Amino acid sequence: MEILCDDSSTKSNVYYAKKKRRAAQIQGEDSSHKKERKIYNDGFDDDNHDYIVKNGEKFLERYEIDSLIGKGSFGQVVKAFDHGEQFKLKRHFMWRNHLCLVFELLSYNLYDLLRNTNFRGVSLNLTRKFAQQLCTALLFLSTPELNIIHCDLKPENILLCNPKRSAIKIVDFGSSCQLGQRIYQYIQSRFYRSPEVLLGIPYDLAIDMWSLGCILVEMHTGEPLFSGANEIDQMNKIVEVLGMPPKHLLDQANKTRKFFEKLPGDRRYILKKPKDGKKYKLPGSRRLHDILGVETGGPGGRRAGEAGHSMSDYLKFKDLILRMLDYDPKTRITPYYALQHNFFKRTSDESTNTANSTSSSPAVASLDMSLTNSSSSQHGKFSKCRRN
Repeated sequence: MEILCDDSSTKSNVYYAKKKRRAAQIQGEDSSHKKERKIYNDGFDDDNHDYIVKNGEKFLERYEIDSLIGKGSFGQVVKAFDHGEQFKLKRHFMWRNHLCLVFELLSYNLYDLLRNTNFRGVSLNLTRKFAQQLCTALLFLSTPELNIIHCDLKPENILLCNPKRSAIKIVDFGSSCQLGQRIYQYIQSRFYRSPEVLLGIPYDLAIDMWSLGCILVEMHTGEPLFSGANEIDQMNKIVEVLGMPPKHLLDQANKTRKFFEKLPGDRRYILKKPKDGKKYKLPGSRRLHDILGVETGGPGGRRAGEAGHSMSDYLKFKDLILRMLDYDPKTRITPYYALQHNFFKRTSDESTNTANSTSSSPAVASLDMSLTNSSSSQHGKFSKCRRN
C-alpha cells in the first residue's frame, strides 16, 4: 500500500496494492457452492481481492480511514488521517496481508490542470518548467544503481506539489520495472505508448522519454498529440505526424505485420489499409510545426504576441520534441542531453529552475484556475479513452 501524508493537515492517502489472486483457493472450491458468499483474506477482501475499505477504521492505531478516493487496476486510494506525526512521513508496513507505502499528500495532477484551462493548454513558459523537472526526474531514474523504467508516464501520473506552484512529482510506479527485469508486455497508456512497445521490440528507459514528448505537446496544446482509439489507430496517427518508421526497426519488430506490409517486389514498407475503412493523412503530412503553431502564434493562434512565445521559442521547443519522439530508441535523446537543450537556455529574465521555488509561479498564477464545465466538447472527446 502507499500512504500519502500532508504535513499541514495530517491527512494521508493510503494506496492499497491489490493482493494476488489465490488460484489454488479459487480452483479448489466446490462448484455446488457457487451461490454461497466466498470469504477472502479472512473476510477483509472482496471478490476482487481488494481490501474492503471501512470509513473510521484505524490502521496500526494511527491511520484513520476517512473516505475512498478512487480504485484502479493495481489497487485503491483512500483519504486518511495520520494521528501519529504532523510532518512528512515515509515508511511501509503490512496490514492484514496488504503492503502499505507511506508518502506525502500531493495536489491535483496535470490532466486536472489541463481541464481547468478548458483544454486550451498552459503557457510555453510553464511547459518548460514542467519539462525541466521531468527530465531531471528521468535522469535520476536512469542512474546505474536504479535503471528504473516508469512504464506509465502520463499527465494523470504527474502531480503538483502545491496548487499555487509549479513544482511537480511523478507518481504511480505500479507498472515500473528495472532495466533487464521487464515484467509486462502490455505497458504504457495508449496515447503515450512508444513505437517499440507497439511493434513488440524489446524496450528500455527510452520509452519514458517518448511519453514525455507526447505529454509536453499536450500540456501546451491542450490535446493529446496521438489520440488513437486502438493500437492500429495509434500507429497511424503517429505516422501522420512523424512519417514512416525506419526500415531497420520494422525489420526487427515482432508486430510489424499488424500495422505494415511490404510492397510487391519492393523492400519498402507501407501502412496496411484499416479494416474499418478509416482514412488517414499521408505519412508526415500532419506537421508538428503546424500543430504547435510555430509561425502562427502558437496552437490555434492563442499565444500571438504573448511574451515567451516567439517563433524562436517555438522552434527550440519543436526541436526538443522531435528528438524526444525519435522512432529509434537508440538515438532518441536521453534525459542528460535533453537538459542541455537550448529550449532550457533562456535569455530573458525568467528562470527555468523551479523545483525548489518557494514563491508562487507567475505562470501558474496567470492561469484561470476556476473549475470549468466538465462536459465541454473537448473533455468529452478525450476522457472516454484516456485510461486505456
